[in-house]
Amino acid sequence: MPVIKSSRDEAVDAIMREFRKFGYDAASLSRLSAATGLGKSSLYHYFPNGKEDMAKAAGARAVELVVEAVIEPLTGEGDLKARLNKTTTGLSKFYNGGKSSCLVDLFTIGEAEAATPGLAKAMAEALLRAFAGVAEEAGHPKKDAKNIAERAVIEIEGALVLARALGSTRPFQRMLARLPELLLEDGG
Repeated sequence: MPVIKSSRDEAVDAIMREFRKFGYDAASLSRLSAATGLGKSSLYHYFPNGKEDMAKAAGARAVELVVEAVIEPLTGEGDLKARLNKTTTGLSKFYNGGKSSCLVDLFTIGEAEAATPGLAKAMAEALLRAFAGVAEEAGHPKKDAKNIAERAVIEIEGALVLARALGSTRPFQRMLARLPELLLEDGG
């Protein structure tokens, strides 16, 4: 059996970075092997069905990170503004300050969607529920809270695309600074 240079968790994190950088379809096994430090046979040891298993593992890891960085702080106990500050910090970390592309988007394109059916939708719905809950807690009516949550997700996603297109994280950083205001302003 080949010597494995990386744990499965480390390999999943490296695979996720490669998917973010090149997209699922363009992340070849050679690239994934180089990124993980694992030979192709070792990759298949961890992921017997190849890239499909890698996408499922990366998707599960992305969900775990989003729950930890965004959902749990928003839905937890304590002061609403403090929870929002934790969430913006978590979003910044998850998206590497705006340098990393969005995994929700990645899992809606090409073969990645087929490998992870329903994952992007579930992630988007969880974010919408969490943001709407914050807006409701701030005093917005339920219908308005849903619209505010949609706007927040749209602005986060748009800021990530613009940051990537411009080669500057400033649009994303400005959006994060504005997120609490967007969710809380004029509630109640």
